[in-house]
Amino acid sequence: MRKFWGYTSNVNYSVGCTGGTVYIYDCDGTELAKFKDIPSVYSSVFSPDGNLFVARSTRAYFGVYSLNPLNLKHKVRFSNVDGSQDDGYTFSKDSAYFYNIERQQSSTNHAISVYDTSTFHRVAMFLEHDNQTEPCYIESNKDGQLFVLGFLRGKNGVISNGFVSKFDHNGLKDLCDLPEETFDFYKTFKHLELLGFTDKAKEWCGFDDDDDVDMNGIELKQYPLSELWEQFHC
Repeated sequence: MRKFWGYTSNVNYSVGCTGGTVYIYDCDGTELAKFKDIPSVYSSVFSPDGNLFVARSTRAYFGVYSLNPLNLKHKVRFSNVDGSQDDGYTFSKDSAYFYNIERQQSSTNHAISVYDTSTFHRVAMFLEHDNQTEPCYIESNKDGQLFVLGFLRGKNGVISNGFVSKFDHNGLKDLCDLPEETFDFYKTFKHLELLGFTDKAKEWCGFDDDDDVDMNGIELKQYPLSELWEQFHC
């Protein structure tokens, strides 16, 4: 995995992203295809049903690929902010929806968009006019409940505190404040997790030396947002 920024696998396939190229491998490690449809692609995610994967660019695009046959189904331009698009994204447990955290008005304005995976048309957007609430990562638990890690900005634009919350069709709910060190740890861990804990990700996106975090075997650890929410929910 040394050449990849991002690498992810399911039972049958693996996807490696170098920035300029997306590589597809079978379960034996044989290269099946490579795509250069979108620039600056560093990470990807499989749909839970195993039919699709999405590879996302930091330049406001994502590509939707079919796994049988292997081809590009959709190329989606999701914002006019052409950079800093390195936040989280995920599928719903039933693969019916794709949730993408996007910088919409500026590089410091985060929104959560919801796409219907039958067409990949956007069907909802949350927080696009909120300049204080900044979601960063989104994931679901085994029951399909979505959780969001993010932070709040004060009136002067400075980060006031991190939070973890639930998310549903009405948006964020049940926000729980996080200690600064807890938020910083989870934000870095979730970024490494999104990239698949590759060597490059660990080198360039890992913890600072003063964080006192042992990187050896960190890819074997799990820190689900659902458990974080349970820990800090009052």
